[in-house]
Amino acid sequence: MSGVGLSVGFKSEAAGSNPARHFSGVAKRMAGLGVGNSRADNPRVSRSTVQRRLATVLFLDIVGSTALASDLGDARWHELLVRFRRTVRSELKRYGGREQDTAGDGFFATFDGPAQALRGATAIVIAVQGLGVDVRAGVHTGECELIDGKLGGIAAHIGSRVMALAGPAEVLTTGTVRDLVAGSGASFEGRGTHELKGVDGTWHVYGLRSVETSLPAPLSPEESASRLALITSEPRSRRRLVLAVAAAAGLVTVAVAVSLLAFGRGAKAASPISLVRLDGKSGEIAEVSHEPPVARGHWSDMWSVDGTLWQMVGHENARLIQRDIESGQVQRSFPLGVDACSCHVAFGFGSVWLLHTGVIRAGKLAGTVHTTLTRIDDVSGRRVKTLVLPGTADQGTVATGNGAVWVLEDVGRLLRINPLTNRVTGKYETGAVETSTLVPLAGYEWICECVVNQVRRFDARTREARTFKIPTQAYLIGVDTTHGPTTWLLDPDHSTLTAMNPSTGKAETPLGLSGQPRQAVIAFGAIWAAAGRVVDRLDLETRQPSTIDMPKGVWAGSITADPATDSIWVGNNGTAPPP
Repeated sequence: MSGVGLSVGFKSEAAGSNPARHFSGVAKRMAGLGVGNSRADNPRVSRSTVQRRLATVLFLDIVGSTALASDLGDARWHELLVRFRRTVRSELKRYGGREQDTAGDGFFATFDGPAQALRGATAIVIAVQGLGVDVRAGVHTGECELIDGKLGGIAAHIGSRVMALAGPAEVLTTGTVRDLVAGSGASFEGRGTHELKGVDGTWHVYGLRSVETSLPAPLSPEESASRLALITSEPRSRRRLVLAVAAAAGLVTVAVAVSLLAFGRGAKAASPISLVRLDGKSGEIAEVSHEPPVARGHWSDMWSVDGTLWQMVGHENARLIQRDIESGQVQRSFPLGVDACSCHVAFGFGSVWLLHTGVIRAGKLAGTVHTTLTRIDDVSGRRVKTLVLPGTADQGTVATGNGAVWVLEDVGRLLRINPLTNRVTGKYETGAVETSTLVPLAGYEWICECVVNQVRRFDARTREARTFKIPTQAYLIGVDTTHGPTTWLLDPDHSTLTAMNPSTGKAETPLGLSGQPRQAVIAFGAIWAAAGRVVDRLDLETRQPSTIDMPKGVWAGSITADPATDSIWVGNNGTAPPP
């Protein structure tokens, strides 16, 4: 069911009930882009109107889409396509890709460079697996023809032909791409030589193995089925039905319309609010989500990572919930086991990292304290690697940044883990007396020794540490550059934000907040703090505070930001934390 693939005539699947009609429409449109065997195939385009420029093309589509559309039915297939396109476009935006055309389940995009195209293709392969589907992709670099403002020509034709050779979760490239990215860290394996229909000669084709992160294995039928089970069009269908009824009855007042919508949503409208989304530009409430679960009793446990919203919920047998970053809809749930409530969690390098210190309960080592760092694939939920670490980290933490995974042990020892090899590649004695907060940022590993009112800046490159005194028992939330590099610290006990110069350690006067802050994030020119009945907002330019009242029944205990959608997500944690 490849709309893009169909345009060059190498695939017989189609998206609609009439494959021939679908093929004809897409082929005609792509002909206007010059995606044919040659410019002579398109008599409307004269030589004088054609401009050429070098570009890297990416073609991709969903594998097995015809059977999938039949299994899901029209409504659920349409909903899957909506989510699929949203996911692909989000990754294209992240990696600088420009969408040239889409039809059915296919995409044609271009990039300025081949390395970015490979990173983007890899990210798409990984991201769409969260929906329960695999894609195949083809990448080629060459001169494209600019026709009517869009790119096409023989380079696009080659890219689409290479895609046709790929299997599930595969990214195939030409030798041109492999040669151009030499030295970038990308690795390939040969896939032989092929004749590409409509293109002279034979072409060496290569399969991408990894570029910064490895390509995942194709989804198993069971994994695919479990994720596709989350695809439902019911809420949207009910809303359309209610609106149609209201329009037919001539009900135009706001009050009546709202009551009808609430009736149409049924029990969902009466269920507790789980999330609140704020507009990152205006600060106004954009929408509320009743999508369960509500993270009761958890604070500071929500994260936005690479276009995905994460939450930790539950206590014994806790879970990590993966949500759609635009709608808040649950996509997947990761069980963390009986010891999850004592885990430390970090995200990065396509993985969830869980740090746990516990006691071995059986065998020759029963009674021995040990620490493990478990790496979980953030798409499949599969446990990729478990490292047994030498010390204890019950009061320590795990964090990602500065190109590595870092574990801070109870005794102040810092471990550096290479995310490519999953091996400890450095051990550093930091001298830290408190080890619960670690922020790898801007080339330094920042350790907040909150109990003694100081921040320790550790440089793993030189193994040197420097401490800065701060006026309150605060923890680090990040750095902004509005008035030069500024490190910001949040003190939940005294409801203050403090700015500190990261070079000199000089702290400014603490700024008071109106609520009970638990977690804060720097985004959209402001600091946003989840603070119970309100979200506190501090404008970084003017240093002026403001508050955003939360809806009834919401206690804001977690917060995160997504720059791609201009959104601030606030988690409802049910009740205030104990004193």
